[in-house]
Amino acid sequence: MASHFVRWMGNPPLSSETTRVPQDVINSAGRLPDKRRGRFLAARELLAQLMLRVYGIRELPALIASSSGRPCFADPHLPDFSIAYAGNMVGVLLAEEGGRAGLDMEIVRAHSRQAQDALTQDLSSGEKAWINAQQDFMEAVTQIWTLRQSILKLTGTAESSNSLRLHPAAGRLRSSVYPDIQAVCDAEPTLVWSCALSPGSERLRLWEIDAQQQWQALRDVEMSKPNIGPRTLRLTSLPGERTLSAPEMGHP
Repeated sequence: MASHFVRWMGNPPLSSETTRVPQDVINSAGRLPDKRRGRFLAARELLAQLMLRVYGIRELPALIASSSGRPCFADPHLPDFSIAYAGNMVGVLLAEEGGRAGLDMEIVRAHSRQAQDALTQDLSSGEKAWINAQQDFMEAVTQIWTLRQSILKLTGTAESSNSLRLHPAAGRLRSSVYPDIQAVCDAEPTLVWSCALSPGSERLRLWEIDAQQQWQALRDVEMSKPNIGPRTLRLTSLPGERTLSAPEMGHP
């Protein structure tokens, strides 16, 4: 099976006439501020539609909060998922059965020199060297930030800079909390997204819901292939001290 990443631009909202979100979830959303309510419901409707598409489950299964506060299915036999927002875009990553998932999306923005320094001050020397070698500084910073956030969502912990290290030039990452992770990050013209998954996930299927609320298949990412896109970065960690492959991908 494949893992699935679907995203949707939250304007106009998904149709409430065909909602697959239970009434108790809708009632819970009613207690949230307007902006949060819309994103909360859109993410759960997106998750519900993904569960229908992949597993044939017609209504969103019951959700609970994990010990870290991250939403998950109450039934432990159902797959792991991760939710992310960027601007008015909502994204959901659904892992293969038994795997874990972490998703982050960020808009590439211009920042002052002071803000740039703040974004990079806790990065490793390897991360900074890779960023400085890229043609677009802020895009590269956003990729590293997005990769980190997706991994933190997978592990469910607030790791310190010392417990999570990225080595983008070598296509490697190392987490002292969860030692088996692979992550793929892509830079589009204004959006950077990163999907962190368990290493058993061999394929990532990318989907988008268009303005007519139709599902559009974007592409499949073969996680083991070295060349998966000109602006795509793939990092892997392996247990123990096994040798990793050469750099998977970087910017030209």
